[in-house]
Amino acid sequence: MRSIKLICILLPIILLITGCVGTVNDLSLQIAPPNNIHISIGGTWEIIDVLNQSSTTEENQQWLGKTIMFSSQHAVVTDYFIKDVGYQVKRVNADEYLLYHYKAFPEGYHFSQDEIEVITILDQDVLFCEILKVKDDELIFKIYNDSFILKRVSHEVDEELLKQLQEENNPNEWLENHPQSTLLRTGVLIGLRQTIDENNLNIQTHSYRTLWIDSENKKLNSLLQTEDIFFPRRKGFWKMEVNRIIEGNRMEELLVPYNILSKETNPIERTAHQPILQQEKEEFIYRKINYISNDYVSIEEKQFKSNGENKVLQREGLHILAIDSIPNIRRINILDLLGNSGLEAIETGRKRILDQIEYDSILPEKNPGENYGIERRFGHWLLRGGISFLAGDELKTVDYNINLIPPRELVFYDDLSIPWTTLKDRVPAAIDLYTSPNKDIALVVTKEELMVFSIEGKTLQQETLERIPLKDGEVVIMVEWATGPYVDNWKRTLENHIND
Repeated sequence: MRSIKLICILLPIILLITGCVGTVNDLSLQIAPPNNIHISIGGTWEIIDVLNQSSTTEENQQWLGKTIMFSSQHAVVTDYFIKDVGYQVKRVNADEYLLYHYKAFPEGYHFSQDEIEVITILDQDVLFCEILKVKDDELIFKIYNDSFILKRVSHEVDEELLKQLQEENNPNEWLENHPQSTLLRTGVLIGLRQTIDENNLNIQTHSYRTLWIDSENKKLNSLLQTEDIFFPRRKGFWKMEVNRIIEGNRMEELLVPYNILSKETNPIERTAHQPILQQEKEEFIYRKINYISNDYVSIEEKQFKSNGENKVLQREGLHILAIDSIPNIRRINILDLLGNSGLEAIETGRKRILDQIEYDSILPEKNPGENYGIERRFGHWLLRGGISFLAGDELKTVDYNINLIPPRELVFYDDLSIPWTTLKDRVPAAIDLYTSPNKDIALVVTKEELMVFSIEGKTLQQETLERIPLKDGEVVIMVEWATGPYVDNWKRTLENHIND
């Protein structure tokens, strides 16, 4: 009974990771010892502790004491047999690995090494799990968002046990007994920013639009579009515009958020703002949106001065703004969002990047804790800091990683139900990925288009549901998901706004 129960626990996790399982047909298969080919983790291991798991205490106990074996051609994870196993080995920065996989580890967890060896286990060339080598006789076994401590039992594998497990288990039966039976309704608002270079290479203009896509049982229903950024808040639905204010030889781009139920036709006229521009100077301030959520927006700000026919960059920075404070520019210090750990992460990141670049002097900053923002990388929203410095007479800016997870106030939902490596195998041109909370719809972004796929298990279906061309220089800056009864509400609200 314990073996059967563990299979029921393990197989849903396997389905989440790969969407498919290997079929064991050859019951006489003999497992070769690992010394046929050098595998640093080859041999037999025992699960001795639960590092992180979201299941119950009783389910945790089902893992303890279970055996994991690796050989050159095959592997066994508890009672699951991998017939055609593959291994990929890489060394990665430990802090950055935690940044991308924090949900699989306890809060505050840290590796003792700066770099760790990660062995990716493949089941028929599909990601199955990852093994982190801590010591020669100790590993971390990470499967989906769960992780366990392994202790080496032997450098060899038990061929008789492997054969027995192979005969007892048929994972395909689980697939046949668990068909989908619920109605899935999913909708998504997608904010897009297009960047256009002006004649001066330092100057760019931007335009924004919002797409709406909704589906029912993985079948697309509608596709809508509106100008600017249309986004949900606790106070209803809002829009974000970026408007240019020109006063003589001065220009400033202002972010203007407003409730769509507002009756003013020109929201910029009803707002009072505190301009950064100095009245006596010819200055220009450009702002672009990199990310927007319900209550915050991440921007990049560039300040220029006029030098004859040219504009010379004077200052550049990344900032987080509270939407309720806009159009006034009140930057949110990282201390207010992440406490002292935020300031420490910025200090560490700045020091690391300054050791890697050549510069004459660093542009002084009154509040370094305000020069940071949100950036999309490898399917996740991550924190990035910025430093401006002088190299000769030229002002340059370099960004660096802030190795902390964005707080829920900034990023509420950022889960992927498809592994990044699986995506790249399926769509090599992909540069970004978003998956719905229902795990039924995926948005795959390339440089040329936005592709909509249905999801089955942990894989993209063969045919796309929709292919939406992207404009030159267009990127995603917002993805807001709706599920269940909220889908119709969001759709009707946007339709009414478009038709007004």
